[in-house]
Amino acid sequence: MVFVLILSAIFISCANGSGGSAVLSSWVQMGPSGNVIARVITGRAECPDIRLDNETETMTVRSTPDADFPVLVCETVIPSGTVTAALDTHTLKLPGDFITRLVVIGDTGCRLEDGAPPQSCNDPEAWPFERIARSAARLEPDLVIHIGDYPYRQDACPAEDTGCEGSSFGDNYAGWDADFFSPAGALLSAAPWVFTRGNHEICSRYGKGWFTFLDPNPPFPECEQFTPPYTVDLGPVELLMLDSASADDNSAPGDLVDEYRVQVKALEAAAGDNAWFVVHHPLWGIGESQGELFMINDTLMAATDNSLKEGIDLVLSGHIHFFELLSFEGSRPPQLLVGNSGTELDSAVSVPFSGLEVGGGTVKDGVSLSEFGFVLMELKGGVWEVSVRDKDGNELLACGIDGTNVSCFP
Repeated sequence: MVFVLILSAIFISCANGSGGSAVLSSWVQMGPSGNVIARVITGRAECPDIRLDNETETMTVRSTPDADFPVLVCETVIPSGTVTAALDTHTLKLPGDFITRLVVIGDTGCRLEDGAPPQSCNDPEAWPFERIARSAARLEPDLVIHIGDYPYRQDACPAEDTGCEGSSFGDNYAGWDADFFSPAGALLSAAPWVFTRGNHEICSRYGKGWFTFLDPNPPFPECEQFTPPYTVDLGPVELLMLDSASADDNSAPGDLVDEYRVQVKALEAAAGDNAWFVVHHPLWGIGESQGELFMINDTLMAATDNSLKEGIDLVLSGHIHFFELLSFEGSRPPQLLVGNSGTELDSAVSVPFSGLEVGGGTVKDGVSLSEFGFVLMELKGGVWEVSVRDKDGNELLACGIDGTNVSCFP
């Protein structure tokens, strides 16, 4: 920890120098109640000014420096109708009224965890998140959706392991910057974002950093186990955002089921037609470990009774570390899973999906890929084209989602 704090102090001292920038990281995110929020991390003692069209104002303090996070976090809710926003000479990307070109990423950090083989965070082949972010930025998306789980550097790199030597770790600024902000820089600048909370952002892991930097709500006085669900209107589709950080994969405790049932019902009540259920844990995910299949998430299956309101056309998730797309018999919406954007990969499912049972439903067809990358989704002619890309942006697979109908082409 002393080493981390020394590094942070040196970094901030450089930012405060005469040639240093006041802004360490900046981005725009979409949140509850139609809010569009500009956020900044700075090493300076005061929040910077932001220029909104022809008016300039000082950003508001979101979080003050402390021992773990020796940086100032500032924010501004951008008024509806604002055309341009800028910090110094850097123009921020604001969302349009009709968003049709999306990049989806998930599970991006580099895994360092005692008892497990360390991921080689210093090797862009073994941990390619920065390459993925740059590749996705070149596609000029209208919006980036991160489906959750940002930091993975939980413990120190083992001694004499050159693959991760020098890695910061833990729920502190240095850890978050190494795992997310620095490698994501090009993509943070390329488009506005929607951030989903994952199980790595629970209070006992990286919750403090989540609420310091990315949670879309006004600051809470302390880390919260649950946060309110909310919707994000993209024009052609509405995102139903659920914080599933505490949802148990392999059991359905009554208190959790009750909490999530209330939240799901609230989202369904707010949803119109053409909605997507966005949640870190897959509602109907299928994975494979050591030759055995597993289905998740038990808590969410119980909370939804394995049924979603008509008009919810897609479940968008991460959590399992690969790409997966499942369609189902009947009216159940497809399950799209993007968890392959940096964290050490899980094995793809090796058996045919057709006929498998999950959550009381039957899989019609499905595909999984265990390769680093991201997904580009684009609305064309009423169909969402799903382009699965590798870490350098090359297409691996093309699919189409038309209502609840899914088709894929190699």
